[in-house]
Amino acid sequence: MNERLGRINGSAAGAALVVAAAAFWGMSGIFVTIILENSNGTSVSLAFWRDTAAFATLFLFTLLTRPQNLKIERKDLPWLVGMGFFLGGFHIFYNESVVLNGAAVTTVMQAAMPAVVTVAAFYLWKEELTREKIGSMMIIFMGTAMASGINIFSLEQTNTAGLMAGFTVPFFYAGWSLCGKNMVSKYGATACLSIAFGVASIMLLPLQPFTNQPFPLNSTMAFAFCGLIAISTFGAFTLYLLGMKYIQAGIASILVMSEILFAGVYAWFLLGERLTPVQLVGTLLVIAGVVWLSYRQSK
Repeated sequence: MNERLGRINGSAAGAALVVAAAAFWGMSGIFVTIILENSNGTSVSLAFWRDTAAFATLFLFTLLTRPQNLKIERKDLPWLVGMGFFLGGFHIFYNESVVLNGAAVTTVMQAAMPAVVTVAAFYLWKEELTREKIGSMMIIFMGTAMASGINIFSLEQTNTAGLMAGFTVPFFYAGWSLCGKNMVSKYGATACLSIAFGVASIMLLPLQPFTNQPFPLNSTMAFAFCGLIAISTFGAFTLYLLGMKYIQAGIASILVMSEILFAGVYAWFLLGERLTPVQLVGTLLVIAGVVWLSYRQSK
């Protein structure tokens, strides 16, 4: 009886940690919006400074807690370099999408990542592509298109640049997730992420002389940047990994979709963003598709 209660309490704690991580991730768009609206910085410069600060934080944390995980085998370096490349690109297009589409819509479009991973896994690792998976992906992409604001009756009224940035987000998100799939279990999440953020920072460094920097920092920007690193990067990943110790990966991937809800609420109250009825329907379709896809994969 006590053992069963312990499992239940552990599962509840794990679920709470994953939802908390989603709440932290949902604040990313808010912090990005505050920084870019109060500075002359660009998506590229903000991505560089975020990746650099995240690298320093995660590398120091790993060095103090599990330094042995930083001993990377040469054969694994291409995967970690690829992870860093996609991570750097993801942050650039995520920032740009937040500016052009808003925090809430960007989070919904980002949620199409599991569908992209499913297709990539079919070609890379020959994972089975069932009818249920195909159906889920069709629902996800339909919902993403609706949430993005595509106007099929008048393309002139469609934000083309915003669509391009927004639809690129899940592909880069999926890219770094796929590259880190096997590395995380081998070296640990913080070690992999610290190296990936370091690679992303080096990749973005040559672009900095050609783009505006978010300086000088005022108190509002400094607070938002610290929140972006401490809450939406280090804090979110830490809570998610802790939660994964108590619940199944499939359940965690479903619970983390609450990020869409959190991002929408934050954007509503803090930024004044409003989704149209079509975008709301699209959001619900994305959530339904991701939940169904995650449920089928966890069985």
